[in-house]
Amino acid sequence: MTTLAEEIGAAEIKFSMFDHVPVGVCILKMDLTVLFWNTCIEDWTGIQRKTIIGSDISLYFPHLKTPKYSSRLQNIFEGGPPTIFSSQLHHNIIPARLWDGRLRVQHTIVTAIQALAGTGYYALCAIQDVTDLSQRISDYRDMRDKALEEVRERKRAEEELHEIKNALEYRVKERTAELVSTNEALEHEIAERLRAEAELRSLISMLHTTVSHMPEGVVLLDADDRVVLTNEWSDQYLAILSSVKKGEVLELIAGRPLHECFPESKQKLWQEIVTDAPQKYIFEIAGSPIRDGSQVKGMVLVLKDVTEARTIHGRMQAQERLAAVGQLAAGIAHDFNNILTGIIGFAEIMSDESSLSDEGRQIVEAILQNGLRAAHLIKQILDFSRKSISEMKSLELRSFLNEFTKFIRRTIPENIQISLVCGEDAYYVRADPTKIQQVLANLALNARDAMPEGGALTFDLKVMPLTHKDMPPLPGMPEGDWVVLAVTDTGSGMSAEVLSHVFEPFYTTKEVGKGTGLGLSQVYGIVKQHNGFIDVRSGVGKGSLFTLYFPAASPRQQAPVAINMPQRIRGEAETILVVEDSESICNLIARKLTSMNFNVLIASNGKDALRKFEGQLDEIKLVITDLVMPEMGGLEISRLLISRKPSLKVIALSGYPLGSDQADIKEAGITEFIEKPFQVQTLADAVYRALGKK
Repeated sequence: MTTLAEEIGAAEIKFSMFDHVPVGVCILKMDLTVLFWNTCIEDWTGIQRKTIIGSDISLYFPHLKTPKYSSRLQNIFEGGPPTIFSSQLHHNIIPARLWDGRLRVQHTIVTAIQALAGTGYYALCAIQDVTDLSQRISDYRDMRDKALEEVRERKRAEEELHEIKNALEYRVKERTAELVSTNEALEHEIAERLRAEAELRSLISMLHTTVSHMPEGVVLLDADDRVVLTNEWSDQYLAILSSVKKGEVLELIAGRPLHECFPESKQKLWQEIVTDAPQKYIFEIAGSPIRDGSQVKGMVLVLKDVTEARTIHGRMQAQERLAAVGQLAAGIAHDFNNILTGIIGFAEIMSDESSLSDEGRQIVEAILQNGLRAAHLIKQILDFSRKSISEMKSLELRSFLNEFTKFIRRTIPENIQISLVCGEDAYYVRADPTKIQQVLANLALNARDAMPEGGALTFDLKVMPLTHKDMPPLPGMPEGDWVVLAVTDTGSGMSAEVLSHVFEPFYTTKEVGKGTGLGLSQVYGIVKQHNGFIDVRSGVGKGSLFTLYFPAASPRQQAPVAINMPQRIRGEAETILVVEDSESICNLIARKLTSMNFNVLIASNGKDALRKFEGQLDEIKLVITDLVMPEMGGLEISRLLISRKPSLKVIALSGYPLGSDQADIKEAGITEFIEKPFQVQTLADAVYRALGKK
């Protein structure tokens, strides 16, 4: 059974995204225990999450146990439909005050969500602060009422003036002095009226200025649904939603009748409206009637374009999902690397046995080849998780692509035309050439599979400067120069459903045996490993476009690297200490080194290694250690042993990807690093180099 602490911990992980939304969010169990309390509601109420999480919320808000609230909440805990609490009808479900002491005007939606324990439901309370919107509408009403009152006052003044004029004409002959006095009073009153009119015009101008500078579209309708007031944003949005202009009657919004969009039950609630032509837009629209007592005088509409915000949110969710899968993949890869090290190593040793029959040798060779194929699969997983080792150097992509297109033509059918589009400039990036070739090959082979009847495959290369004034093509891209590589095919394309999973590992639409589902995952991981970004656009029957963004780099002269492969030279009985917690790998290394005429000492952990090293400090010339072991890791062992014997050479092994630990390895004095799984000859070569064998 899941404990409360486990439920709270799971809720913190699953719903942590709600800490970044401007909406109060809390999650309740059926017994009203608080499982999640986001930052926004914490700020509003002043109740710290560490105080309220795990407590009965009714201790802080006793009204939640009254029938008015408990019956509706009980319906939610039974999996019922969402329920709405508004400040006007139900007061506040979670009362919170503004800085000036006023209660916030809230709009709360309570939704049933599946309990993390697997049975039952939680109540997710989403509380939106609509104080500002309510205040703006209230202010507008006050301004309107004041203007109407001024008009009525003026009419009354005009009537009084007419009466005074008649009285003056009657008394003009007899009361000249009184007429003069009355005229002076009248002139003063007229001046006051003029001043009042000027103030009224100023208020109306202020209203127009306020509406025109609001960051959202605002539309004011009269009682006949005629558009009487708009701002710049609403003009743009109305052109998309209805083609109605100021002075015209607004009957339809995106093809739907206006009052169907805002029935009585949904007034003042945000409604989502999606348009698909000529392009897709997503709007949020809220409407509030203007009432004079029981009579409706018009309506205020507020429109927001949330298209880009939804797109960015979707991309961020996809990136977070891929990052989580990558972490899981990297952990699994370590365990497989340890297993494959033993399989590949012992298969190599068996293949060297002279007593092995031809049939047995074929079986061992099959084991070895399948082990190497599995190792390649693990490398693809590590590329996706961005944990594999890269040898970065200055790479000129134009010449690299020229050579690649020549190479890839050998595997692409002749009915597919391959072209490279770029200028004469040099396009330098800092990259691992082998991995960039893997990226290009994966994209090219995917394009080939999408064009069985032939088509066109195009590589387009350009430089894109990005300044602080520019909108980046993808979220998170920093300023600077970017080398942009677009890979386009005219194939069958992908549906929206496939597109949403295209970079996930082991996701494939190919038949069984024709793909592992790791090709595009590897592309994604390698691009991210190069501090790059990747975008994909596709549609069924419209082909696919993959756009890769790499930070531009300055050209650097690369010194040639000479690789001298050691020959099979026997050791001179030097003593080597092997520290490895995996018994099978330890036996594999010991067997190989013994066959090479080395004296081998074995230690299964760090403490055992220190004890044996102290016993034969002078004899031990080399230490081979696993980096990740219980209690004491390879880095700590290396530092301790080298501090006792500075001339000692150390070779490190690991099934975990290095990542940012490469600097720690150098600092610890480790001579060489070998990734698991490895072939025994790779280990033998490293031993010869470490011992200075010629």
